[in-house]
Amino acid sequence: MAIREFSSGSERRGIICVGRGPATDLEKRAFSDRGYKLVDVPTSCLTDTKFIGALDSVIFTQRAANPTRIAKELEQYASRLLDFDCRVYVRVATSDVLKGYGREIVVNAIRRLGLPAAGLSPAEREAVTSDQREREGLPLAPYVYVCDVGHTWQHVAQLISDNPAGKPPRLDLVIDVRDSNDIELRLTVEQELLVRRAFADCTVVHLRQMQDGLSGVLVFRAHAELAGGLEGRWPILFFVKLGSRRKISIEYAKYQEHALLYVPFNLGPRLNLARCGLGSHEAIIVGDFVEQAEALKDSASAGRAGQAIGNLFSRTLRAWHNGARQDYDRSVFESLSYLFPAMIPPIREPLIRAYGATLTLEQARTLFGRRKSKPVLVGTIHGDLNATNVLVRVGDAIVIDFEQLAEGMPLVYDFACVEAGLLVDGFADNNREMSIWLKSIEPLYANRNLYEWLTPCHPKDPSAWFYDCVRQIRLHARQFELAEDQYATALALAFIKKACNTHNFGDRRDELRAMGFLIAERLLNLIST
Repeated sequence: MAIREFSSGSERRGIICVGRGPATDLEKRAFSDRGYKLVDVPTSCLTDTKFIGALDSVIFTQRAANPTRIAKELEQYASRLLDFDCRVYVRVATSDVLKGYGREIVVNAIRRLGLPAAGLSPAEREAVTSDQREREGLPLAPYVYVCDVGHTWQHVAQLISDNPAGKPPRLDLVIDVRDSNDIELRLTVEQELLVRRAFADCTVVHLRQMQDGLSGVLVFRAHAELAGGLEGRWPILFFVKLGSRRKISIEYAKYQEHALLYVPFNLGPRLNLARCGLGSHEAIIVGDFVEQAEALKDSASAGRAGQAIGNLFSRTLRAWHNGARQDYDRSVFESLSYLFPAMIPPIREPLIRAYGATLTLEQARTLFGRRKSKPVLVGTIHGDLNATNVLVRVGDAIVIDFEQLAEGMPLVYDFACVEAGLLVDGFADNNREMSIWLKSIEPLYANRNLYEWLTPCHPKDPSAWFYDCVRQIRLHARQFELAEDQYATALALAFIKKACNTHNFGDRRDELRAMGFLIAERLLNLIST
């Protein structure tokens, strides 16, 4: 059967049934009345990329006489179908002989193959791996949706109608991928398909990898060339993130619920929702690239960040702070203990000890636990407000990367992340001896009351810019501290988290992160007395 018979442009209306399909005219009309065409072709067509791109859904029906065959069919076809955003439905066999075992076979196959699933019971959701669990309420696209014995063909047809497939990938799209040094990179087959889906209206897309970022996902600037377009073929610059389906889908939800609604449109990146997509194991986020901006670490070390830091907390994140509430049950550390590192990386341990730190990680955790000052002002925090996730454009502070956003957390932690991030990244190009550098910033961490220090920094000192930034950060942080030492606790945790990052930078940042552990130890000794 010709593809054009059930596909028109980007609209996908074809449905294939593997196993038993609708038999009666009434069952078939459930699909035709909704604009779908049941296509009678051999399953070998499911390996044809052009054919898959024209399909909306594939319905697998488990065979009562051979219930385990469904596992092989899912293994052979499901991942590829989901990568094309073709929807997959599995109808569980209804034989009385199976006594529910048929459904167990299906769920076990989904778990073994690591496929995203929907239509599971709470117990079945617990049985699948954590990477397969996604937040309730997300759209059905694309999942392997398990249809129970009670699902009639009319019910399945309505499910398909309510959750249509997205636009198919553009198979002739030219994808040019290079790293920050202009060396050609190769994407996986699934990643390529995600890019082809995201830029299905384009003929060429140039992806250039961005250096910063330690989240484990690929981040690119994307220059696309449209196949059409009223104003020409070159649209605005995009950012693209490719990573695990679970990680990307969580970040997508956080963008939707916390960034798009509460961060002013000019102070955060805008997602291009039509270009975001999920595959079987990986996913893609596409949004407007923030142009004509520089990382906070660069702006700060050049002495230009004072106004932006003030605006970060008074404008950019104001809506989050407006929703703050007092928590009388948990201290700062009790709320944030899930962030405490499990180990000091072997590559950084010798540096930490060489600079004079003596606490083990377990001893540091014990000292943290002693500070239980309450109440704590909690609300939505970015969670990773480092010196590269804040961009400066003139006096505006623009926040990006919402992967670690969290609700009901101590607000002082975001302030602490900015200060710790500026210390470990802002001095990366400073070539002073570490002992001289430490002496220049020690007054900032010598007093238990972090909101005042007795020794000012001379304007000629290369650390003067850091004093200016810290003054701005702490002036704002002070408003969010409801009891003694809450900001100091959050700051010590932020430094230890930086020190224990497992990434090997191979430059001055390794030394600065090791020194962060020493500063955290001094803070803990101050507030634990």
